[in-house]
Amino acid sequence: LVVVEHDSATIRRADHLIDLGPGAGKDGGEVVFAGALGDRGSSPTLLALSAPTSQHSERTRRKIPAKAATTGWLRIGGASANNLKGFDVAFPLARLTVLTGISGSGKSSLMRGVLKPAVESKLKKPAGQKKKTSVKNSPSFRSISGVATIAAVYEVDQSPIGKTSRSCPATYVKVFDEIRKLFAQVPEARVRGFDAGRFSFNTEGGRCEVCRGNGRIKLEMNFLPTTWIDCDACRGARYNDATLEIRYHGTTIAEVMAMSIAEACDFFDAHSKINTTLRLLRDTGLGYLSLGQPSPTLSGGEAQRIKLVAEIRKGQTRHRTALMKGATNPGGNLYLIEEPTIGLHATDVSNLLGVLQTLVEEGHTVVVIEHNTDVMAAADYLIDIGPGAGADGGRIVAKGTPEQVAKSKRSHTAPFLREVL
Repeated sequence: LVVVEHDSATIRRADHLIDLGPGAGKDGGEVVFAGALGDRGSSPTLLALSAPTSQHSERTRRKIPAKAATTGWLRIGGASANNLKGFDVAFPLARLTVLTGISGSGKSSLMRGVLKPAVESKLKKPAGQKKKTSVKNSPSFRSISGVATIAAVYEVDQSPIGKTSRSCPATYVKVFDEIRKLFAQVPEARVRGFDAGRFSFNTEGGRCEVCRGNGRIKLEMNFLPTTWIDCDACRGARYNDATLEIRYHGTTIAEVMAMSIAEACDFFDAHSKINTTLRLLRDTGLGYLSLGQPSPTLSGGEAQRIKLVAEIRKGQTRHRTALMKGATNPGGNLYLIEEPTIGLHATDVSNLLGVLQTLVEEGHTVVVIEHNTDVMAAADYLIDIGPGAGADGGRIVAKGTPEQVAKSKRSHTAPFLREVL
């Protein structure tokens, strides 16, 4: 039995480990350890397994507002979507809250079926958008309060970010637009009359018309699977020769799109619009991806982290715009994230937690559905749903700080949480 896994409990039970690395992407591809867990070695995985299980403690955790306080809480009455039993629930504002419980207990129902529509029903909608949902007519909740300080809701789920090879990390997080503007400002590009559109591989003009900007040609063969080969005309570069003659700091647009996110972060160090987004991608552990990597080749975890960065940047842009318009207190955002650690190594989990904690420090409220005990231990507040799945779930089993939930005798999460606290 051969298993690809990041779960520490599974790794510890293995008879034989093969650890690949030492890094990701171009920095990986080597066997850095092979043997039993007790054998000598110093690979990133072995170091993570030997490190303290949690760096978080009650002493370092943010304080939770008093339960009776009229402010500091987002309160929802009568949560009853799917298997939820019509309970009242409260989320501390400007804190990291983690929803826990066994699979099928009702976590997604609470987040996506109750919390998101409830908050959106109270937010002011810009002119032209549909009229907000009436709380009284909503079947999934009875009441909601504490939304006044929330400016917007951003949900990060696990759906793919693109189905075609023309979609890539750079296009999804919008840095491609800024990169194309820089190339259009190169003196030679201005002399030739090349605008930003010239440097897009999605439109005619600058792209290679043989492969239509794909960089590859699709071959349909009888009785054999469809295959792809590099385009002979552009040699996989996606652009025509005239476009590739334009160089920004000695680099063509094709060479930029072939850069890893970490390399591009250094290359565009002087351009804050581009660099800020790339740093967020790098800090979530995606520095090894290339800017132009086709979206269909990304894993679910990679796609979700790219979506997280895109939503964070949307929130930052909205906040900056509000300040420019004279708002003295634009309010924080509500970020809803579903199981972001799927497919992540312990090192990546640590990087992801750093990004989430930074969001909270900036005054935003972050609610995460998670099974990873390190994320649970890093939370300010836990809401454990259960005790079982389906009809046997849908209730709040325990709530409070991780230390308080760990003491619960009814929670299936508590025994595992005690191991890392």
